[in-house]
Amino acid sequence: MVRWIDGFYGGLIAGVTSALFYALVAVAWLHDDTFAGFFAQPALALPAFRGAQPSFVTAALGIVLFLLLGAAFGIVYAQFARRLPSMWQAPTSVAWGLCYGLFVWWVLNDVLVPLTGAVVLQPLWQGLVGTILFYGVVLSELTTMAHRRASAAP
Repeated sequence: MVRWIDGFYGGLIAGVTSALFYALVAVAWLHDDTFAGFFAQPALALPAFRGAQPSFVTAALGIVLFLLLGAAFGIVYAQFARRLPSMWQAPTSVAWGLCYGLFVWWVLNDVLVPLTGAVVLQPLWQGLVGTILFYGVVLSELTTMAHRRASAAP
């Protein structure tokens, strides 16, 4: 059985790994943005912060929003995994993680971004790699590990 809390923690951890990927690639490697500018983007999509300059406050709020979204998508994944055992059984869990990461990318870029009026600044390949590999696959494997740990407990 996969619990919702496994999805919550898995989503948080996968959110951190994808955020680290984005920070290392976009900020440290390609120098496309600053840390504050990159992490402020989710906060700047909120109506109260539109047009504001990236700052420590907007970057901190952006990180919190990023992690909350990661946790929410993790809970959704765990709810599906409760009903579909192949989502927490290797090797099919990797395929589910790839598909779920693509679904998350689609929801973020084709649903949430237009709804909020946010501007996507990152190249397509960064968004896909960061969401599919560093969020979706990490989440699926964390869910698989949580299920194995729960099954092995007496």
